[in-house]
Amino acid sequence: MEVKEYIKNIKQKYPIDEILVILKNFKSIKTLVIGEIIIDEYHFTIPKGRAIKDPILSVDYVYHETYGGGALAIANHVSNFTDNVTLLSLIGDRNNRMEFISKCLNPNIRTKFFVKDNSPTITKKRYLNHLRNEKLFKVEFINDYPINEKLEKDIIAFLESELPKFDLVIVGDFGHGFINQNIISLLEQKSKYLAVNVQCNSANLGFNLATKYNSASYVTMDMKEIQYTTGDRFSDIPTLMMKLKERTNFGKFLVTMGQGGAMYYHNGDIYSSPAFVKRPVDTVGAGDAVFAVTSLLAYAKEDKILPFIANCVGGIAVSYIGNKESVTKEKLISFIKGLDDEVE
Repeated sequence: MEVKEYIKNIKQKYPIDEILVILKNFKSIKTLVIGEIIIDEYHFTIPKGRAIKDPILSVDYVYHETYGGGALAIANHVSNFTDNVTLLSLIGDRNNRMEFISKCLNPNIRTKFFVKDNSPTITKKRYLNHLRNEKLFKVEFINDYPINEKLEKDIIAFLESELPKFDLVIVGDFGHGFINQNIISLLEQKSKYLAVNVQCNSANLGFNLATKYNSASYVTMDMKEIQYTTGDRFSDIPTLMMKLKERTNFGKFLVTMGQGGAMYYHNGDIYSSPAFVKRPVDTVGAGDAVFAVTSLLAYAKEDKILPFIANCVGGIAVSYIGNKESVTKEKLISFIKGLDDEVE
């Protein structure tokens, strides 16, 4: 189905007033966000060329910006749609970045931070060509060894006490040593509704797969992640989705495919939506934005519109550098209204 035809059909089924009602109903969902905090620094430079004495690229520094990534970004996205959000995460015992974290988070987010020993708060510095916004390389400040037994017990004690208070638990699992199997078991047993994103990245490639969970209510992943998870890099996405369903007790799941759009599995049916932005500024953080907003949709059982909203959220997120801005109801409605140009 062509993009114009898809947009025309979805707008006939879901007028903008109906979408507004759906988004308004998110307001009272009590949500716990769990995951690693990631501080994203973008250092903009002007490449000068290869250094004379070493085989390295020489650049001139221009400026840098700092954004809240990982669980910070997820919590901010969610808090733009619901009033009751708590963030559970780790900070380091050195260079904890608390001043930035406090300024970064939306004011309606409550926090519970535990301290990881011998660790910085995770920081990822990306160096870019300022003229083209091309990424040159990345430096990570991280201790991704598993949390120790004492810290695990403290986190589990908090979860045992607090999980019953939340309607929805959203887990951004970036595979940096925070969420272990004992915590996963508790989340699966005690969460009223568990939404999970298990990310593959350069620090954990091949070691952080969605199958570390078994009974999540809703799971999101990108195309490469479902290929890794199923051990199949050649089959089409619907085939991979069926393989994943056979191996797990996931209730429903979304696979994002960049410019290929998104596919959503629910009750044996697969729904798809095309992408609406063909020239992204930056894809970093887009998956987190999609995961955050669609988790609310999945919880609210707004399944048929979920892949459409996923691509609208993704379209907004890739229009900014990194996590510079979060997705709001106002931005989402404006983006959907702007799709009218596609069908005229």
